[in-house]
Amino acid sequence: MHGHMHNAAYYAHAEAAVASLWRHRPVGANDPVYFVRKSGCTFHRGLKLDDLARFKVAVTRIGATSLTFAVAISMEGAPVADVEIVWVAVDPASRQPVNVPQAVRDWLKSFLD
Repeated sequence: MHGHMHNAAYYAHAEAAVASLWRHRPVGANDPVYFVRKSGCTFHRGLKLDDLARFKVAVTRIGATSLTFAVAISMEGAPVADVEIVWVAVDPASRQPVNVPQAVRDWLKSFLD
């Protein structure tokens, strides 16, 4: 008997997909750190634990201090879930929101959906 994937696992996989994209960003000396401000998920159908799912990451919004990612999860072409993750850029020292660096904004534009 195979179990179904727990809802929290969708977020974990979606965040890992965003992180693997994020590793390729241009890095600057005084870069902000990013925290998840909000995340939400729309489920279309359940995944079993051994199902092979495909994760497609897009950028849906580049705000002044925030970034919104959309992760489309599908299996064999059928939509499984859509995860939206909003990050906020903060100054590491003051913990206050700061602007997303221009180099990062320009790089992210190629992933805009």
